[in-house]
Formats: sequence, structure tokens, C-alpha cells
Amino acid sequence: MRRSIRNMLGLAAASAVLVVGIPAMASSASAATTTKAASASSLDFDDFWGYDYSKYFHGSRAKAKGHVYEDNDGSFHVEGKLYDKNSPNWLCGYVQVKFENSDGDDSTYWAKKCGSSGYRYFHFYEDDVDNIQVRVCYYDNSHGTKKYCGRWDYIYEADEQ
Repeated sequence: MRRSIRNMLGLAAASAVLVVGIPAMASSASAATTTKAASASSLDFDDFWGYDYSKYFHGSRAKAKGHVYEDNDGSFHVEGKLYDKNSPNWLCGYVQVKFENSDGDDSTYWAKKCGSSGYRYFHFYEDDVDNIQVRVCYYDNSHGTKKYCGRWDYIYEADEQ
């Protein structure tokens, strides 16, 4: 869930407590909740994402999951694990991570995992990021192309100002 939606839900819950007319003790609790939400939004971004999947190929799918966070220097990091289970040897699991800034410029990174044993760890980062998307596909080694891609999933979006 996006940070802005979480903050709006927290404020809506605090407002509902005030409207219902809970005694003064509840009002001070809602004020504490609002203060906590305001201080949490000033912290670095930190969230988990996934599983995201490729489309099916004869009953098998590649998948990925991971972690997105902002470090103290303002860089955004995406790390995770890519799995390729039960696909033919000419297909590999393939994950793409796209970082986009406010000017619409983007940078796309990828990782590939071939074979069913284990997973492939990946870690990418960028500065000046307004949104981050992830997509899982298969990569056809014999033709050098992406195939059976799942949808792009937003794992981070900057709050609208």
C-alpha cells in the first residue's frame, strides 16, 4: 500500500473517532496517532513487494519478491530474489526494475535466473526517483528476447505535493 494512502487511512480513522464523540481520552489518543503518522512520513521509505509473476508457459511461471527502501543519502534501493521453477532450459526467469524521475527519464535494470535450483539475488539503486516499477518475464535464450511478461507493478511512488 502506498505511503500516502496509509496516511490518509490513519487520518480518516482519527477523524472518525472524533466524530463519534468518544470521551476526551480517545481524543488525546487520536492526536497521538496523528503525530505518529506525521513523524513516520519523515522517515526513509521502507517496504516489501511481491510476489510478482511472469505469464504462464506450459504450467510454469517465473516469480520475484523483494524489498524497496530509501537510504539516508536519498538513494532508492530495490533488492530481491528471482525464481525460475520448472521452465524449459531455453527459458530463464527475468526481472526488470524501472526507476523514473519527475522529468520522465527512466533507467531500467534487469537480472536473469536460469534453472530451477535456488534463486538469483539482485540489488539495484538510483538517486532522484519519483516512482519505481517491477516486471517479471521469461527470457528466451535461443532468440535473445523477453517473453511472457507479467504486468508492471508500482512498488514505490512519490507522494503528490
